[in-house]
Amino acid sequence: MPRTRKNKNDKKMNITTEKLKEAKPQEEINIKDKKTTTKRKYIDTESWVEKHLKELVEAFGLQFLNLTDDEFMKIIVNIVDMIRGESLSLDLDVIIRRFKRNLMFLYPLIASMVLELRDSLTDEQIEFVVNNIGEAVLSYASRLYKDLVSRGRNDLIDRLKDYWNKYWVLKKHPILPVLCPICKFNSLMPDLTCMVCGSVVSEKRLKESINFIELLKDFARDNNIEDVKKAINYGYVYLSSIGVKPPSENRDPLDIEIVLSNNEKEYLKSLIE
Repeated sequence: MPRTRKNKNDKKMNITTEKLKEAKPQEEINIKDKKTTTKRKYIDTESWVEKHLKELVEAFGLQFLNLTDDEFMKIIVNIVDMIRGESLSLDLDVIIRRFKRNLMFLYPLIASMVLELRDSLTDEQIEFVVNNIGEAVLSYASRLYKDLVSRGRNDLIDRLKDYWNKYWVLKKHPILPVLCPICKFNSLMPDLTCMVCGSVVSEKRLKESINFIELLKDFARDNNIEDVKKAINYGYVYLSSIGVKPPSENRDPLDIEIVLSNNEKEYLKSLIE
């Protein structure tokens, strides 16, 4: 029987197959080694911050607050936890860059944390807090106002009012409350108590502070006669930071019901006759 000649290509293929078989275990080892070397250990935020505390305080521009190391630790650990995201590792330059990119968001959080940590504030601390309080002004306005009054810091009180008005409209209600005649914040509630200074205002004091007679004149001018007559008959009107409106209109949650005196009713009658 004639012998079959082996094809040279078949021979080469067999050699290549054998080499691949031999190489396979080594490849598996290499893959395992690669997975082992790329696995990173999670760095604990608190221990890392403790190691770099001084550098972080200076890089974040917070050294002027003169807080204790313990207070700085509590604040900066929280901040670093927020900005590190899902990262397992922590790099000083990366954290500082992320902090600086998010200053507008992070400083209000730091201001709130300072208030939580401290019962009393230095002049530098209260300036930082008021200038960076953000929407937390709605929670801390009363405390800050009383503190600023005791220091005679009318400049910061005005700043606090601006923030109060801004964040009230953004976060609470599109219309500001009625102006409190005591603290001059738009913070007087329908029961005549002030959310900021805590005063309970009499209706007489309120009417005097807003020049109520002039508001009644505007009310009679801007509304139809029937609405004015209803106010006279019902004996009250609604007061908001925008002005006076008749009892026939829907009452807003912030509207204050103002009882009309006999003289005020007569005055309204004279305006529509």
